[in-house]
Formats: sequence, C-alpha cells, structure tokens
Amino acid sequence: MVSTYKELMLETHEGVATITFNRPEARNPLGGLLREEFADAVVEIGKAAGDTISAVILTGAGKAFCAGGDIHVLREMSGKGPDVMRARMKESHATLERWLDLPIPTIAAVNGAAAGAGFSLALASDFVLASERAKFVMSFGRIGLVPDWGAMYLLPRQVGLQRAKELVLTARMIDAEEALSYGLVLEIVAHENLLDQAQAFARRFANASPDAIRLAKEIMGPAFESSREDALDAEADGQAAANASAYHKAALDRFLAKEPALFDWERDS
Repeated sequence: MVSTYKELMLETHEGVATITFNRPEARNPLGGLLREEFADAVVEIGKAAGDTISAVILTGAGKAFCAGGDIHVLREMSGKGPDVMRARMKESHATLERWLDLPIPTIAAVNGAAAGAGFSLALASDFVLASERAKFVMSFGRIGLVPDWGAMYLLPRQVGLQRAKELVLTARMIDAEEALSYGLVLEIVAHENLLDQAQAFARRFANASPDAIRLAKEIMGPAFESSREDALDAEADGQAAANASAYHKAALDRFLAKEPALFDWERDS
C-alpha cells in the first residue's frame, strides 16, 4: 500500500511501513511541507500500529537521511519573535512524542548525513541501522541554535552527559563507526544493502506479541526518570496485562504441545 504525499513516501508491505523523506535535491530538510507531512504520516501509522503494521522504518532518499531544519524556513522564523518559534517547537514536539509513543518498533535506516533534527529523529527511534556512509552532527551550534526535536532529552540518555555536551557544544561531525562506539548505532550495514537489511530486521517482529511490544516500550520509555518503586510497579502492571493476553495463552499452548514458537528472532532471521 502506498499513501500519497508530496515530499515523503509512505509505503506499507508485509506489515512494515517505510517513511522515506523525499527531497533529495535539498538533502531532505525537515521544514515546511515535509515537516507537516511527516506529522501526518506518523498519525496515519499510529492508527494501524500493532494491527496491520508491526514495525516502521524511517529513511531518506538520495545522499542524505535528513539535513535538519530548512535554512530558508529558519531565516523566515528568525524575524518573527520567540513566541512564534516556541509555538512551532511545540508542534514539532507533538510529532516527536507521537513517534516516541508508537507501540511498534521504530527503525531509523540512516543512509547518509543525519544533521540537526535529522540526528534527533535517529535518536528518537528504537533502533538505528547505519550505512557506512552515514554521518551524524548536532549542527545547531553552527548557526547559533540549540538542539531541538528532543535531542536535549534523548542524547544525554544515550551517550552520557559529558559526551552529549561535547557533541552539542563542538557541533562536530562523527562517522558511523564513532556513532557505533557511543551506542548511537545498533549496526553498520553496507550502503547498498541498508534498506533491504532494515526491512528484513523489521519483518522479524511480525509474529511478536503486539501487546508485549507495546507494554515493554511504555515501561522502558521513562525508565531513566522512574524511581525503582515506580519501575517495578509498572513492570508488575505490564506483566499482569501481558499474562491475560490471548497471544500469551496461544504461545504457552504451542510450547506445551512442542510446536514451533510464534516468535523466534533467531529462526526468523
């Protein structure tokens, strides 16, 4: 299934949705229409997530994943005052939170430069698969801005506060190997195989319990802010809900009958 947008492509095949930012001539900047269409696409995916869609991939057309903000839009915004920018950021944050809260695995297939907000969107994804051509840069400081699209929250939680400050304050670019060493990337993939690998990775979730995936994401999402007591309570509540699911009963029945498991990551590779 293909949904119609102008500056991105949204395709769904075998339960995997793929969003492709599609302004390659401009390096896929997240501004103007593309920003609005990404918001709409996330809402569209959310309606089918856990039902007909079991995972979603985000990637970019051409040589870049996402170049961050559109410089021409930023130029326009610079003269409109802080209230206008704050309102725009609140809209972006609403989209970011919908992406973070999708009840299915989200996979960033970073095919090239992930700059500024593009880096932020990779951080906001559950898994990052990177081409050997991928580059990551918190480029905001180069134009006198601070990180946005959740980077101030997400980056320190992934790399620690000192490294996050270094990446933000220097605004230096790192390659895929360095990103891997910081835990920002799960795996580096040959460039020509990136999308195929990402789709194969995503398809392996097809037979997983939608309830278990949703609950695990809900519980782990705020893990760094939760007290031990709150985390254990959330774990108990989640396990109680998962235990009552039809999927769990069917999985137990198959195990006791010595039948193949519904979900087996190694088998389905």
